[in-house]
Amino acid sequence: MDMIHKFSMNGYNIVLDVDGGSVHILDDVAYELVDLYEENTKEEIISKLENKFTAEQIEEAYDEITSLKEEGLLFTTDTYEFNPNFVNRKKVVKALCLHVSHDCNLRCKYCFASQGDFGGAKEIMNFEVGKAAIDYLIANSGNRRNLEIDFFGGEPLMNFEVVKQLVEYGRKVEKTRGKNIRFTITTNG
Repeated sequence: MDMIHKFSMNGYNIVLDVDGGSVHILDDVAYELVDLYEENTKEEIISKLENKFTAEQIEEAYDEITSLKEEGLLFTTDTYEFNPNFVNRKKVVKALCLHVSHDCNLRCKYCFASQGDFGGAKEIMNFEVGKAAIDYLIANSGNRRNLEIDFFGGEPLMNFEVVKQLVEYGRKVEKTRGKNIRFTITTNG
């Protein structure tokens, strides 16, 4: 099914071909003609719009819309086919974001994380929880060699000792499992 969205904004007539992803800015004639194009002949469209526009304007707009359609830029057909094997596939984890500190040293009033604690108790992750997360990542990474772990918070450097221990542990186990872990940290430091 061809899906077209139309809207006018700031003096522009905008047409979006949803299935093809193209966006077009059209004049008033072509903008109105789009609604009639697929279910009417050129003559029927001229008859329906001749009280607003000249036959020459309508024909020019019709040819423009026809050209866009022929180029695959308007009224494209959705070719997506659902593959049930995608749902049943073995899931692979390639990255983790470890929330190692549910607290922050700055406590900015505008913070998206409610000053680092996300509106909850101020807590920090212990090494055993982080170690279990790394083990989970490696066990569920399939044949992926390159993995990622980001230390996040609040402010993750408020739990820097555990961050260092987890990096040390990750470096130790990555070599025995044929993995390469890229560590990053999201910090205000």
